[in-house]
Parts: sequence; structure tokens; C-alpha cells
Amino acid sequence: MHNHKRLMKKIVGSFVGVASISTFIVFPAMVQANINSSSSNSSSRSLFSQNTPETTSPSGGTTSPPRTTTPNRSLTALDKEFMTKAAQSDQTEIQTSQLALKRSQNQEVKNYAQRMIKEHTDSSQQLKQIAKKKSFTLPKDIGPENKALLTKLTKLNGKMFDQAYMEGQLQAHTKTLADYQNYLTQGQDSELNAFASKIAPIVADHLQMVQNMVTGTGTSSTDTNGTSTPSPGTSGSGR
Repeated sequence: MHNHKRLMKKIVGSFVGVASISTFIVFPAMVQANINSSSSNSSSRSLFSQNTPETTSPSGGTTSPPRTTTPNRSLTALDKEFMTKAAQSDQTEIQTSQLALKRSQNQEVKNYAQRMIKEHTDSSQQLKQIAKKKSFTLPKDIGPENKALLTKLTKLNGKMFDQAYMEGQLQAHTKTLADYQNYLTQGQDSELNAFASKIAPIVADHLQMVQNMVTGTGTSSTDTNGTSTPSPGTSGSGR
């Protein structure tokens, strides 16, 4: 009987030992399962946050895109004034230079006049396209000041014409260049700024040509087609 009890205790002890070992074996597996589950949930949240579009917080933490100017915005008074003056300048150059081809006896003056007609016609066409897009009507007249110069030139011929024409060119291009530079400094319209940036160097080149011809330096200038325009004093028959 005594031996039987000792045997039962041994069996029970063995069973408890096995159960304890099983518990230690099972518990880490459960912990690992919980860790894996937590990791899986974290990964899911990470993927979700990556696929979800980011929204801007009310506090304005993100930077706004740069402001862009629209070519078709409403024209300002400065825009209209610049377009008007540029159009009148082009037409004045074209009309006075057409007169120079008829009345001047100096071939250098005629060469210069031909270049003025070509390049100011190109400028005028570009400006007309911009004005059309903006529904702005360009002036058809050349303005009272320019009209006075044109009227004066119609009464002259030969050398007297050449002198008055070139002096008029000097004054006109000085004024026109100042108008272009003023718009480049203050103008806000993107298309008009691009136009002014393109044409201003051409006007400056015209002014340099006139200065060389008036002062008689004999310095020639080359146009966009490679044609040389010498000063009027080097050749030709001035009267």
C-alpha cells in the first residue's frame, strides 16, 4: 500500500513536470505569434499611410506652388500705353523710311531705311498678334509728334532730307528704347515682357547705327541677314 502511494506520487510528479515543460514550450510560440501579428498590423498601417494621399493640414504646413502670370489677364494702363507707343513707333519708322527710299539721294541712307522697314514691320506683326489675343485695338495713327516729323520730311529732298531724316531717327529711337526699358522694369504681362525683351536689343542696335551715321564715324552695322549698313559719309551721292 505504501509502495502504491509512492508510485502514484512519481507518476503525478512526472505529469506535472511534462506539463510545465509544455507550458514553457507553448508560451514562447504564443509570444512570437503575438509579435508577428503586431508586426503585420504595423506593416498594414505603414502601407496604408503610403497609399493614402497626403492632405494639407489647416495649419498650412506645406508650401504652396509658385504663382504664375497668365498672358490673358486684364491689361493695365501701363500695358496699353506701351502697346500704343510701340505700335506708333513701328508705323513711324516704316512710313518715314518708305519716304526716305523715294527722296534720299544717299545709298547708305536708303540701305538703312530698307532695314528699318523690314525690322519694324516684323516687330509690328508680332505686336499685332499679341494685341489680337488680348482683344486690344492698336492705334492706326502715328500720333501728333510723329506726324509732325513725317509732314516735315515730305517737304524736303536730297541732303536736307537725309539730315532731317537721320535726326528724326536719332530722337525716335532714343525715345522708343526708353519706352521699352521702362516696360521691362515695370511691366507685369508675361507676353509683353517677352516681346519687349526681344525687340529692345534691336531698337538699341538701330540707335547705335543712327549715332554712327550722324557723327560720321563710318562705323557700319550688320543686320540680321548679314547685310552691312555703312555710314552715309563713306559713299553715295548726297546732295
